[in-house]
Amino acid sequence: MARRLYIVSAYRPHLMDELVINLGLSEDTQVFIDRRHGERRSVTRPVKPDGTGADRRRSSIDGALRRHGVAVVEVSPVVVHA
Repeated sequence: MARRLYIVSAYRPHLMDELVINLGLSEDTQVFIDRRHGERRSVTRPVKPDGTGADRRRSSIDGALRRHGVAVVEVSPVVVHA
């Protein structure tokens, strides 16, 4: 089962309480405040030639934080084969 991470903008902390109240407590849901600081958000990093990778995801998260004050990230479980 995929987990959902709700990242709340440090500039809109009141949203954290609202999310916790509306979502309730669940093992597959986590709500936390974005702890990054200014410069790290604006640093441009190269994107892989195929246009994928963490940088594109980070850009999407940053945009959602600026527009909505919250970003939702779905994390798939890691399967380890022995």
